[in-house]
Amino acid sequence: MAELLPDADAESAIRGASRRAGRVAAWLAVLASPLLTIAGLVVVHPAGAPSTRDGGAPASSASPEGWAEMYVRSWLTATRDDSAELEIFYPPGMKPQRAIGTQVPIDTAVVSATSPAAGMWSVVVVADVLMLQPDGKRTASLLCAQVAMTGSGDAYVATSLPSLVACPGTLGAAALAYDEVADPAGPVGQSVAGFLGAYLAGQGQLDRFVSPGASLALPEPAPFAAVQVVEVRTHEKFEPGQAARPLDGTAVHCLVRASAWDATGQSTPVDYALALVARAGRWEINRIDPAPLLAGR
Repeated sequence: MAELLPDADAESAIRGASRRAGRVAAWLAVLASPLLTIAGLVVVHPAGAPSTRDGGAPASSASPEGWAEMYVRSWLTATRDDSAELEIFYPPGMKPQRAIGTQVPIDTAVVSATSPAAGMWSVVVVADVLMLQPDGKRTASLLCAQVAMTGSGDAYVATSLPSLVACPGTLGAAALAYDEVADPAGPVGQSVAGFLGAYLAGQGQLDRFVSPGASLALPEPAPFAAVQVVEVRTHEKFEPGQAARPLDGTAVHCLVRASAWDATGQSTPVDYALALVARAGRWEINRIDPAPLLAGR
């Protein structure tokens, strides 16, 4: 049998970890000095997306998404030696037969929340869980659990234990509307490269590459040390040489893929959907589009 995580206090540390902690941070929490279990009850995470009710209407602001999230975490981490925290959410409790550390939730998020009746909520929570395998290794799995709760903004209680349900599916790759390939060393590519270097790595003045009046606040501190443009694709088609002598006001929509390096030399791929406008014979970034353009839209 593989060696399990150190002790029950370490399990409590996992329950108290922040939602934004990644897998490495979670394992550090397991191995580091114990945190109080109650810390996990204080960190009630906000839902990652607006909840809905009755097939589309927003659920009440008093709905218990965060409470449901912590309930699912407590359910996943309950063991045969410690299941007391579960009773905070579900007073009847339970007595699982799991050993400590065999199932460790790393991250959770609310997928949906509906209110089928007044004072009743059904919340689906997705959890990223490290699970001990028979060979002693731990693998990450996504689990979705449906939670039923009743109460008001002042108090809630789960009406039953969480129910595992199917997670949302993943569609095929989206078809985007950037059919034209632009030369990264060309006029559009040079403007994009200068903008991303200033925007992401603090290299040069951002104003040199941005349209007057454009509202583009810099990430602070700069998240990367260097950026290199890998590919530039445009929605608009240019005749040969046309991109090098644009008329003022000409607009172009680009999808840019770049490699960004941090101070340790580690590279991260990034994509940017950008809108550029021509002024004084050169291309300037007018905005970062909220989403890439989809084909056929």
